[in-house]
Amino acid sequence: MKKKINIYIFARRPEIGVGKTRLKKRIGKILGANFYHRNLSKLLRTLNSDNRINTSLYVTPDSATYNWPKYISYKIKRFPQGKGNIGNKMIRILNQNKEAKLLIGSDIPNITLSVLNEAWKKLHNCNVLLGPAQDGGFWLIGFSKRTNIKNLFKNINWNRKDTLKQVKNNIHTKYKVLYTKTLKDID
Repeated sequence: MKKKINIYIFARRPEIGVGKTRLKKRIGKILGANFYHRNLSKLLRTLNSDNRINTSLYVTPDSATYNWPKYISYKIKRFPQGKGNIGNKMIRILNQNKEAKLLIGSDIPNITLSVLNEAWKKLHNCNVLLGPAQDGGFWLIGFSKRTNIKNLFKNINWNRKDTLKQVKNNIHTKYKVLYTKTLKDID
């Protein structure tokens, strides 16, 4: 049996008027919420269709761990993201165990199983895998087995054209870094 592909997803409980701030400004809060709900549901359904994938959903607010819409649960394990900014949350989850893992957001419309399989294969040839986003950020970060980087997201200015570059600059040269496919994420 092949090893499981560990994919961790960051998600917000789908609610009208919450999250996707820039998208809501362009299309309104109802259409923004509909987009987010459909995209998250499609992502979970896609990942759930492959029995090699071990999916964990890290949710905010933390109460969503127990109060999550049943129609988009797909029996996927849910955990709270916990306290802190996005960087604090991500590094805590990336460093919580010694397994190889991919961490993605829930706002990547063009993500496919083949893109994730390709990323998983690349992860085994490096310590850190980064998936560049078209806006200068990143849609994926992966840690290989036993990789533990504490200050990866220290002093990062989020949602800027150079966010990925800032993260890359925080990675010590002893770690091998590779990149996977560039995708668009929706902020």
